[in-house]
Amino acid sequence: MQHDVSEALSDSQHVILVGDFNAHSDNLPDHFPEGHVAMLSRFPELGITRLGQYKGRANTAGRCLRDIALETPLILTTGRGKGDNGQPTFFGYNPPVNPSRTEHILMSTALFSCCKQISVLHEFDSADHRPLLCRFSCQRSLPHIDLRLPGHIQRRGKGKHMVWRDEHKDAFVPHMLENETVLQSFRNSIRNQEHQSCYKHFLDLITLAADSTGMTARQMSRRMQLGLSMAPWYDATCRDYKRRIR
Repeated sequence: MQHDVSEALSDSQHVILVGDFNAHSDNLPDHFPEGHVAMLSRFPELGITRLGQYKGRANTAGRCLRDIALETPLILTTGRGKGDNGQPTFFGYNPPVNPSRTEHILMSTALFSCCKQISVLHEFDSADHRPLLCRFSCQRSLPHIDLRLPGHIQRRGKGKHMVWRDEHKDAFVPHMLENETVLQSFRNSIRNQEHQSCYKHFLDLITLAADSTGMTARQMSRRMQLGLSMAPWYDATCRDYKRRIR
């Protein structure tokens, strides 16, 4: 992974690495090599204790993640402010479970400088992990970014997802075509080249029609549908690997 990150940084100064690493961090400061003095001068918070409550020490995956950040270099944002105070992201399926932080974000200094907020999305509670939301202010510092793309997550219909049902299609399509209020807003957005609102109104057409014609269902993971305590793919090989990286 370190090689891949180094290659990416050779092509662009804007690199972000994010995911569930099963990595547990600690409160220790990041000890960057001497070649990165400028980074510490620019972001002095990297040289102090990491915010948050962590288990006694970092596990193997946590140390690997920290080493990638120190050598490439990227900034491991966990516990580095901007809303990230080391909040837990893993809560388990079967309480009581001691919550822990397993999701992490690493980013280049160019991105960290325009990162405004990092938060945990607790409303996405259909899995045992919670996703991280990272907000950037890019208008000035990253002028080449295509800001026409949606800049926000659509939090609609908590716990629901759309289920296509052929027997309801004859009601679904007319509902979209007859929703004049949203259709007019959609057309106005296209005419005015308002990409964000165009995207929003298009989603409204679909989700309102789905809600009204019985094409939504409560979200339930496949594991829960099968009545399994763990995901079907989480076998003995996964458990052995998890023990080794801890």
